[in-house]
Amino acid sequence: MTTPERLRITEYRGAAWFDGTRFTKRSLWVRGSRFIPNPGGLGHRVVELPGRYVVPPYGEGHNHWLEPDLADAYIQEHLREGIFYVKDQGTSPVFHERLRPLVNRTPSVDYVAAHQGLTGPAGHPMEIVDQLCAFGILPSEWSATHGEGAAVFAIASEADLDRAWPRLLSGRPDFIKVFLIHSDEYAARRDDQTLSPKARGIDPTLVPAVVKRARLANLKVSAHIENAHDFHVAVSAGVDEIAHMPFVDAADLAAYRLADDDLALPKVVATTLDWARDADADDPRVHVQRENLSRLRAAGWTIVIGTDRFRETARTEVDLLARLELMTNLELLRAWSIDTPRSIFPERAIGLLEAGAEASFLVLTGNPIEEIARSHAIVLRVKNGEVVEPGLARIPPLGI
Repeated sequence: MTTPERLRITEYRGAAWFDGTRFTKRSLWVRGSRFIPNPGGLGHRVVELPGRYVVPPYGEGHNHWLEPDLADAYIQEHLREGIFYVKDQGTSPVFHERLRPLVNRTPSVDYVAAHQGLTGPAGHPMEIVDQLCAFGILPSEWSATHGEGAAVFAIASEADLDRAWPRLLSGRPDFIKVFLIHSDEYAARRDDQTLSPKARGIDPTLVPAVVKRARLANLKVSAHIENAHDFHVAVSAGVDEIAHMPFVDAADLAAYRLADDDLALPKVVATTLDWARDADADDPRVHVQRENLSRLRAAGWTIVIGTDRFRETARTEVDLLARLELMTNLELLRAWSIDTPRSIFPERAIGLLEAGAEASFLVLTGNPIEEIARSHAIVLRVKNGEVVEPGLARIPPLGI
């Protein structure tokens, strides 16, 4: 009797496999969608991988998929770069519904998303909604309300939260997003009509109420933060994840240094260093961030790779973190291939190359601990035991 193809055992032989600390030469066996123990004398096929290096697939901890018409391009681009797991930190439920049939399967990416973020009146990210409407990326009719209800909810009171909450949950988000922006100046910024929405977020006193409602709905909460006070408000309220490292401003470096007491209960924090893309490793702002990251690691926080760059991927963030010398190659590789995927799907056996785990991995031509650019040199992609051949579709450059 012939063994069904999906149940045949395959040995991947001759490669060095990453265990989170080092690469070790060994074989691993796959049957169906899982790694299995050495089957001994059972007949199986062999894939020879001499001189190759194997890592778990990568994750993207902070991006925004706002273009369902380009879904195939987004998916193929991420598969091509070895990014199998994506956390969308805020999209429209309308867009997510169009994506649901296309993701969380093989071959495709595995994807979770927050929906309408909770901000303050005339708050961030309404200015981005207006900008993307003007560029024809978001529906033009959203500009009349700055995306209220479709992409964001402007919350000024618990009564506002009560009104928005049923509609937010009706879209079936995977988690909840709140926006804290210089919350130590919330009242002054709320009343200053000369400021852009970029300078405003939610009333910090409302964040505990958001967390309480999310817990009742069995949902986690992710917080956009910009300075150390926002970070303090978020962790004090009990959010589960910090969606950004602080956006350090050279004019007041101390306002972006995280307080020791706020690191006491380890959580997840995404990097999102886009603000420093024109900086160098000796920039005083980068020194502050390097210190923050070092202290977060020492306190047991999970640091995940997050880009927050529209129409770009986590590869951008990895290269930036390496250039700014904010993480070692080993720290980067572990964060990208182990910690980020596990933070997105904590109940799954991913980020592991061992028996019982999902048989998903990338085969590289060289050792990325020696040179992180080698993390991009992918010659084979396997997801849940199946070889993945990405299509040719590419995300178009923004060009605006």
